[in-house]
Amino acid sequence: MKTQKLLASALLALATLSSIHAPAATFCVDSADALATALASAEANGEDNDIRIRAGVYDAPDAGFHINLFEGHHSLSVAGGFTDEACNERTHAAAATVLDGHDSVRPLTIETSRSSGIADPDHGITVSGLTFRRGSDAIVGALKISDSGPIYGGIITVEGNAFLDNGTAAGVLEGGPALLAATDGPDFAGGTGLFVRNNLFARNMGPNAPAVFVYSNNHVDVSNNTFVGNIATDTSLDERVTFASFTFSGVDFSNNVFRDNAATFDLHATNVTDLVDNALASLGGTPRSESGTIAVDPRFVDEAGGDYRLAADSPLIDAGTDTPAGGAAGFDLEGNARVQGAHLDIGAYEFGAATADAIFADGFDPT
Repeated sequence: MKTQKLLASALLALATLSSIHAPAATFCVDSADALATALASAEANGEDNDIRIRAGVYDAPDAGFHINLFEGHHSLSVAGGFTDEACNERTHAAAATVLDGHDSVRPLTIETSRSSGIADPDHGITVSGLTFRRGSDAIVGALKISDSGPIYGGIITVEGNAFLDNGTAAGVLEGGPALLAATDGPDFAGGTGLFVRNNLFARNMGPNAPAVFVYSNNHVDVSNNTFVGNIATDTSLDERVTFASFTFSGVDFSNNVFRDNAATFDLHATNVTDLVDNALASLGGTPRSESGTIAVDPRFVDEAGGDYRLAADSPLIDAGTDTPAGGAAGFDLEGNARVQGAHLDIGAYEFGAATADAIFADGFDPT
């Protein structure tokens, strides 16, 4: 009996140890080769992985930067803006770290080819603090986080990135976005499985949905993004949108600005779409709820020159909700802290006092 008790105790201790997640593997990279190697290592090691990319311009290899998470039961963070050799200090300005496709390849692909499809709120994929520039591909121009199914079960967060001048030729599901993200996480009880927050989508081109296509059986949150100058090229379609989505549970749009996008509508709302304090030029469909929508010139600093920050007289300053459904980002796209005024501003940029991160604003060449 004593031996049985000792054996049971040992088995219990072993089970407890095996249930504890192993610490994440952390990679600090400063070259394109090092980034490709880190992604390959993270694909093979079966751990949670944190890939930190130092400020600079990274030319995508012939096949683009790529990782397959296979079973999908691990977390992955790919983040830019690290400024020291050990990758402990970081700017939150997206312009500091550039993945460049040179008009020939998609910069980054995160596949989940053998995911179980089971909701898994304990794991997630986060991509943050990067500029995806001049990507080119048949179906997704800049960043693909998905696979054909079973779909990834963790939470996907795409936050604080810039998607600039990416293009697709044919598209998928009548799309062709700069960003394609799909997940079935975290659950069917109303939880949010996909966040698209605090990003800039500018001058991207595709047959339809040239900025974003998101897919989730569960909730999607879209907040504080700027969409400007994106072009949907397939004029044979009855309806083209800048942003396309599919979800059963709902999609929240808060504090987003759409300006001068060449499409029939900025987005198509359905009976699970909720809109709060967005600057929309054209809306298709009927949302479940809508408040605070404005159709105004956002008055960017220099739209023609690619400066989409808010001018001092912009009507988007202090015009957003302070409580977007999925929460607010801590920094704007230049690394300035939110909030600078009485309320959150609409769009990816917060007007107000600059921080040290502002040296990495659009136009700064980190090389």
